[in-house]
Amino acid sequence: MELIQYPQKNDDGGIADKIIALEKTAWPENAPDGVFPSAPNTYVTSFVLIEKDQAICHVGVRKCAFCHKADVYLAYGLSEVVTHPRYQKRGLATQTIQKAKEFILSQQPDVSIFTCGKERVPFYARCGWEAVPGACLVGGTKEKPFRSDDLNLITMIMFLSSKSKQHKKDFENTDILLELGENQLW
Repeated sequence: MELIQYPQKNDDGGIADKIIALEKTAWPENAPDGVFPSAPNTYVTSFVLIEKDQAICHVGVRKCAFCHKADVYLAYGLSEVVTHPRYQKRGLATQTIQKAKEFILSQQPDVSIFTCGKERVPFYARCGWEAVPGACLVGGTKEKPFRSDDLNLITMIMFLSSKSKQHKKDFENTDILLELGENQLW
C-alpha cells in the first residue's frame, strides 16, 4: 500500500481515473464522469492510498479565502473523503486524513472547514476538528447558494490562526459564506 500526494510532478499513472473509480463506489449517482478535480478553482491536492493499482482511500484538500463578519480568512478544507467499501474499518481514512491535516497545517490557514453527516462528527472530532453550534457552511455561488443545513450536514472547523481563535464565537449560529462554485460544498 502506497500513500501518494496527487497531483505529482511526473506522470500520474492515471491516478485521477483511479480516484473517480473510487468515488463511484461511494456516490455512483454523483461521481464525476471522467473529470477530476470537479472544482479546479478551489482544488489544491489529494492524498490517495493505492494498492494493487487501485485507489482505496482518497482525501481531497480545497482552499478558499472568504470574508466573515468584516474579517478575511484563509480556509482549507477536506473534500471527497472516501474509502473503498472492502477497505473500511481499518484506520485507512484516519491515516490519510492525518496526512492531509499535516499538509493543511503547513499552509498556515486561519481555519480548516468542511461539512459532514451527523454520524461522522465523532470521527472528525477525533482527527482534530470540532462541530460548531449552529454554523451553516454556504457554498455554491452568490446567485445559487448551496447550504449545508439544507442537506442536514454539520459544519466542522479547526481554528488555527490567532485571529480565528480570537473570533471563534463569530462562527457560531451563523452562515459562513464561501464562494466555491455552482453546487460545490466541502
